[in-house]
Amino acid sequence: MPRPRVPDRRGRILSAARDLMLEKGWPATTVADIAAHAGIGKGAVYLEFPDKAAILAAVLNRSMRQLTADVHRRVREARELVDLSAVYRFGVEALLDEPVMRALYLGDTAVLGEHVGQVVDRRYVERAGWLTDYVRRLQDAGVLDPAVPGDVIVRVLSVFTLGLVHAPGVLGASDPEELTEAVRLFADVVGRGLATESRPDAEEARAAQVELLDRLDHQLALLGDP
Repeated sequence: MPRPRVPDRRGRILSAARDLMLEKGWPATTVADIAAHAGIGKGAVYLEFPDKAAILAAVLNRSMRQLTADVHRRVREARELVDLSAVYRFGVEALLDEPVMRALYLGDTAVLGEHVGQVVDRRYVERAGWLTDYVRRLQDAGVLDPAVPGDVIVRVLSVFTLGLVHAPGVLGASDPEELTEAVRLFADVVGRGLATESRPDAEEARAAQVELLDRLDHQLALLGDP
């Protein structure tokens, strides 16, 4: 007679992997460690994931979804205009509140090992298209200067964001305060440079940001591991 399936086995594995990653670092964590921490057999882990790398990918995906949900909440609760500066501020605050994503962006090899230097994902291409739509909606809402091509704005944002991800491999790890100040300065410069003299439509700007986050969340949901 087959053994009954462990309730939420996949979730328990991911929670155990995250706990151990933050406690002892991913390089020092084994599949056997994860199984023991989750209270299941090692073989049960392989029924859910083909290898350790797949577990890490799922942990990062779940953490990214949690970060996105946090930004969603901040956008919906904000009373001020949700412009580029606000979006970047919300993103960094959510990032610093999510330890796995913080370790990734800060280049913490003690937590993630060599994975911090291997952030290459074709999904960034799809996200760039969403950002272009988002920027155009902000231009229509009077938040951003419509004279600047939307794809140019997106390229500037993308270069900064990807540079932020890859910077630890070149410049070394950053601390949260340095990251916060860098992003706030960048957001302020971009916001001032693209500001218009017209009165912006705050509700349309908020709706545009929510749609962007919904698209990202849907993309992550397709990968599983909510």
